[in-house]
Amino acid sequence: MTKGLPKPFPYRGGYRAQVTCKNGKRPVADFEFEAEAVDWIIETLANANTEHEPELGGPTQATLAQALNHYASLYTINKGGIDSELNRINHYLAGGGLALLRKAKNEKDQLVLKTYKPKQQPPGWQEHNDARREKRSETYGAIAALACKHCSVINTADIRRLMTTMKTEGLSASTIQKEVGLLRHMFNMAAKEWQWKGFENPTAGIKLGSSKSRFVFITKEQEAALWAAVAECDNPYFWPLVVCGLETTLRRGSLLGMRWDKTDLEGRIAQVPSKTGLVNAPLSLHIVKVLTDMPRHPSGKVFPMSGNAVEMAWDGVRVKAKLPELQFKDIRHLGATAYARRGLNAHQLKAILGHKTLFMAQVYVNLVASDVLNVMDATAPAVPVIQVPPPATGSAENMLKEKRSSRMADAVIKRLRAKADPADGVPVVPAAPAGTNSTSVARADEVLVTAPPVEDATALFVKAAALDIHTSVPRAAHKAHPAHEAPQPSTPAPAPCIEEEEPADIAGPARVAGNVLMFRPRQRVA
Repeated sequence: MTKGLPKPFPYRGGYRAQVTCKNGKRPVADFEFEAEAVDWIIETLANANTEHEPELGGPTQATLAQALNHYASLYTINKGGIDSELNRINHYLAGGGLALLRKAKNEKDQLVLKTYKPKQQPPGWQEHNDARREKRSETYGAIAALACKHCSVINTADIRRLMTTMKTEGLSASTIQKEVGLLRHMFNMAAKEWQWKGFENPTAGIKLGSSKSRFVFITKEQEAALWAAVAECDNPYFWPLVVCGLETTLRRGSLLGMRWDKTDLEGRIAQVPSKTGLVNAPLSLHIVKVLTDMPRHPSGKVFPMSGNAVEMAWDGVRVKAKLPELQFKDIRHLGATAYARRGLNAHQLKAILGHKTLFMAQVYVNLVASDVLNVMDATAPAVPVIQVPPPATGSAENMLKEKRSSRMADAVIKRLRAKADPADGVPVVPAAPAGTNSTSVARADEVLVTAPPVEDATALFVKAAALDIHTSVPRAAHKAHPAHEAPQPSTPAPAPCIEEEEPADIAGPARVAGNVLMFRPRQRVA
C-alpha cells in the first residue's frame, strides 16, 4: 500500500474504496478483491490531482457577462462574423456592468480585442439610438437580468422567457435564433473545454425553428430605376461594388476584403475572405472589364470603403429607386436568382455562392423552377378549359353584397314557385324583352313587387315568407288601381281563431322579369 493513500475496508464480503477529490466530491466503489480496490484508489486520485482549475472559477463563480467576455477572447475573435457577434455580446457586457469590446489591429497587424467606452454621440444620432432602444426596452432588460446571473443558476425557463420577450417586441425568428445560438455555443464550450465538470447547458432543451428562406424579386422597371440611382452615386467605387456583388454573389464583407494582390484578372479568379475562411471567387468577363476600368487605391484594396459607408450609400440608392425594403444583402439573392433563371444547376450555384452544402443552392433552383414552367406552358393547350371568375365591377364589399343578394333572391323565388297553385290555369307572364320596362308586360290583375336593393335582401326573404302565410289583399284594391300603380301587399295582424275564410288571396309568382317579382291574385271560390 502506498503511503498516504486511503485504505479500502471490508464491506459485505468484499472491499469498498472511497477517496476525497479536490472539488469536494467523494466517489465510492465496491470490489471483490483488495488489490482491485487499491488500484482504483490510485487511478482516481491521479486523475483528480491532474485536474485543471475551471475557467473563471466555474459556473458557480462566473456570471453570464463574464463568461461571454471570456468566450469573445477565445472564439469570437476567430470568426468571420466577428462584428455582429461582438454587437450581441456587448449587450450582455453592458447589462453586467463590464467594459464593451471592439476589434482592433496591433502593431503586428494582428486582430485583437480591446475594451472601450461609448463616446458621446451627436444629439440627433443619440435621440435616434434612444428611440430604437426604447422599442426593445423589455428585451434589453431581460438581457441585463441574465447577464448578472451566475451561470449555474440559469435554467431553460430563463432562456425561454428571453425568447418570448424578443418575439413579443417584434424581433424576427432569425434574430432570436442567433441570440440563442450564441448562448448555446458558449455553454457547450464551457462544458467541454473550460473544465466546468457536471455543468448542464440550459439551452439544450430548446429547439430552434428554421428561418424562412428569403426570395427577392424586382421587376424590370424597378431594376432600371435601381441602376439609374446607383449611377448617381458620387463615390466611384460604389457602382463597381454593386456590379461585383450582383455577379459574384459575394457578401459585403468579402467584397470589401478584396485586394489587388489576391485578384488574378487574367485567370479570372479572386481570393477573398468569407465566414468560413478564404475562398476562390470566379470572375465573369463583365466583372473583369469593370475591375480593369476601375481606379486603383494606394491601400491595395479593390473597394476602399467601410461597411458604414456602403450602407449609407445604399440607403440613398434605394430611396431614389423607390425600393425602401431592398437591402444591400439582397443583391446576393438577386444574383443567385438570375443564375438559376439562366439554367445553372444546384452544384454550379453552390460553387458560385461559396456554400458547403447544396441546401441553399437548391432553394434558388426550386424557387425559379424554369423547367417546371416550361412543361406547364407546353401542356397548356391540352388541359381542359377552366372557367375564370368575372372581372371586378366595384369594391370587394359591394361585390359581396351583390352576390349575397342574388343568392337570397334566388332562394325566395324557388320557394314561391314551389308553392304556386297550378289549378288556376293562369299562364305565366313572359319576361320583358330587352330594353323594355318589365311592368309593361304585366296584366291588370297582377300585383307587382319590385325587388329591394342589395342591402334589403333579407327583407325580401321575410316579406316573401309573410306573403305565403298571412297576406290578404282585398279584391277592391285590385280594381281601384291599374297594374302600373298596384299597391304593395300589406301584412295585417292575424285575427285569432278565424277559420271562416282562407286568408290567402295571393298565389305564387307568375313570372320573374328583370328585377320584378309578379304575383297573380287567386280567384275566390263562391
